[in-house]
Amino acid sequence: MINKTEKKYIEIMRKKSGEERLKIAMNLRKLVLELAKAQIKSQTPKISSQKLKKALQKRIYGFNTSF
Repeated sequence: MINKTEKKYIEIMRKKSGEERLKIAMNLRKLVLELAKAQIKSQTPKISSQKLKKALQKRIYGFNTSF
């Protein structure tokens, strides 16, 4: 069931242009990635950048990708 806050959020988002919604989504994605990186680094402070990348891919996608 949708509460009042969720209804208001949906109402606000529907009034925004597609470009505005895309910018919001990209900013949220960036925030999620930064939070995940910070958590991985806090758990493994001396992690190399390559291992951090692999750990982040596993955290986000559930597996290591090859790109």
